[in-house]
Amino acid sequence: MDNRSYVVEQVVDGVKLNTFISWTKSLIVPVPKPGTDKFRPISLTSCFCKVLERILLNRLMYRLQDKLSSRLYGFLPQRSTHHCLLELYTRLSSTSLVAFIDLKSAFDIANPDVILDQLVDFGVSGNLLRWIRGYLSNRSSYVLFKGACSTPKCFGLGTPQGGVLSPFLFNILMHRLISQLPDIPGTTITCYADDICIHSNSPEDLQCLLHSFYESTSSCGLIISPEKSRIFSLQNPRTLPEFLVGPSIIPFCTQYLYLGAPVRVLPTMPARQRVHPIVQELLTRLQRRLEPLRWLTNNAAGVSIPVARNIYTAFIRSVVDYLSPTLSQLSKTALEPLEKFQNKVMRCILGCPMSTRIANMQQELHLLPLVERIYANVTFFTVKCLHSSSLAPHYADLINVSLDPNARPPQLRPGGCALIRNVCRDLRRLDINVPQEEVDHGPPPWQIPPVEVSYTPTCRRDLPCQQKQLALEAINKVRSSIPASHTLYVDGSLQVDGAAGCAVFSPTMEPPYGGWTGRRLQDWSSSTSCELHGLLDAVSLLLRTRSNGLVICDSQSALRALSSPKPEARSLVNRIVRHLVTAIGHALVIHFLWIPSHVGVTANDDVDRLAKAACRLALPAADASPATLSHYKRRIRASARLSITRRRSAERPASVSIQHYDYFASHPYKYRRRGLLVRRHNVVAARLRLGYRPVWQVGETEDVPQYTSCKLCDAHNANHLQHYCLECPEVADLISKRDSVSDVCKYLLAEDNLDVILLQYPYFGGC
Repeated sequence: MDNRSYVVEQVVDGVKLNTFISWTKSLIVPVPKPGTDKFRPISLTSCFCKVLERILLNRLMYRLQDKLSSRLYGFLPQRSTHHCLLELYTRLSSTSLVAFIDLKSAFDIANPDVILDQLVDFGVSGNLLRWIRGYLSNRSSYVLFKGACSTPKCFGLGTPQGGVLSPFLFNILMHRLISQLPDIPGTTITCYADDICIHSNSPEDLQCLLHSFYESTSSCGLIISPEKSRIFSLQNPRTLPEFLVGPSIIPFCTQYLYLGAPVRVLPTMPARQRVHPIVQELLTRLQRRLEPLRWLTNNAAGVSIPVARNIYTAFIRSVVDYLSPTLSQLSKTALEPLEKFQNKVMRCILGCPMSTRIANMQQELHLLPLVERIYANVTFFTVKCLHSSSLAPHYADLINVSLDPNARPPQLRPGGCALIRNVCRDLRRLDINVPQEEVDHGPPPWQIPPVEVSYTPTCRRDLPCQQKQLALEAINKVRSSIPASHTLYVDGSLQVDGAAGCAVFSPTMEPPYGGWTGRRLQDWSSSTSCELHGLLDAVSLLLRTRSNGLVICDSQSALRALSSPKPEARSLVNRIVRHLVTAIGHALVIHFLWIPSHVGVTANDDVDRLAKAACRLALPAADASPATLSHYKRRIRASARLSITRRRSAERPASVSIQHYDYFASHPYKYRRRGLLVRRHNVVAARLRLGYRPVWQVGETEDVPQYTSCKLCDAHNANHLQHYCLECPEVADLISKRDSVSDVCKYLLAEDNLDVILLQYPYFGGC
């Protein structure tokens, strides 16, 4: 531990090599900061060191997660920038004064001695403290820039940016800084890494806290940058005193970007502007990100529709999701340009013309209307804050008070009032009553045993009989390795109406009193949580009977959640892990096995029937566990999707395209991802499913343009779907005789048939 150097043996081409790995050495790669000519020094360490850092981080977070200040948000579980923004937006009033403090090179000059002293105050000692002291002491790095390496240099200060452990150690330093500040009523401080926000309604209280903050930063070895710090206020600066941080004056501003989001939001549209300024700036950013997607979706050699959709959601729509707390303060009319932008992106992904129904494209790509998604995101953020009130205490209290219809509206800025009003309206409409979170940290990470999980080596392309044979062989192989073991099958079921249940069945154990019956679960539970409830019941049964066992499940997501650092149902996983720890204490062996579902394994089919039957049982009051966050998320998203359903229902009687698409909506279609003609194949399939009708045909214009002729037979005014499917003589011998356009499209959507037509008649892709 003290040498901080390790030797790892590697085998390369049959020759053993000893690789020297240093615990305190790193390679610095300068990364340009956007919008400036400066660089961010990112430190790269070896994979071996990253694993050690991850081990230390898990143990530190378990020891300190209840001791860190609640005003710290960065690099902590369940604490994101959205909580900081919601807290700020719901505090701003006409008398608000907000100080945004910038720290100069905070990560690079962090004092390791202060961090170690704070760890000692927290009670960290022994090997854990020595490991961290070794990590922070005598660090050396060299810089790689433009292909050239510098000479190594030692650093006595700082935590390496890019390290796994560095952000959490910096949070410990910020906790030391905040703990030295006085508690002034009406004045709050929020820290997200080195982005610090101080809110107050009194100039005297704000100046007092700024003075204390300056002294605290000096004692912690940090430096404030006055030229980058700002005082935000909507009052006239001439009526306010000058605010000092040390000997320097902090300038005023009327707008500021805090964590990438504007602080001042005007819900109404400014005069003589067609687009709201915040929406216009966001559209400019989104347009720059759309250009690469346009290049990737060309019909000649572009990406498939599923890949293009993933690029859109991860690279473009994520920007809108991030700014949801800001955009939710605007009206739906102001957000309409964003909706039009998404409609343009959907046409780009599907390769469909302007005449394609928007409701059909949203249904095909499984995309919510962007405006509805913005409001749904903020509603779900609110549910998370109500579920765990420590994340945003002021915002949670304000929502709880505002849910009372007789309560007085809060004295906030118009944007904050609009945000509160919209969220409370959605919560009342959905009738959501969020329970408080039961804090369950689970067993210590050093006591968590490795979960023994095996998977049947099969794939979906195998025949059912082959999958069954492989499953039976895997069961016999694993069961033979466990002495005196029982075999338990578990399953969970989630019905269309939201009823949920789970069941356990064993062909080798004596059935309990009343026989093998399932258990009813909370409605609208996720399928993964249903399976986890079944696993919990199986492990509990083995503990009660003090038996070794093989637990067989057909849900990979549930088995992977047992060893995931961020599982979907954390409380359920913690209960299962606790039982596994107890089983090890009693020298019991519990092994988990995945087998494919519905392949003819008799016991697995029996437990599936029991789980479905459990969904019809009554929910006992004692077993009525509170709904999970995933349950509320599905309800909120389902409510947001109702706008598509209403729009389709209103347009269906007069829309041939919607009636055509409804014929295929019940038949799931998987777009191809690989192949030479993958993009062209996907576009033709999308147009066939959505009911392609050119703009000139929909508008019924008198002057038909020249390009409306058929690409194959040159028939006049015939470049439309009905002609190609039913009338064109060039493809009559390739398309079987059907009764309607829908039947022909269904025949063409078979990949083999469409491939033949595209290879012989490439112009068919332009229909």
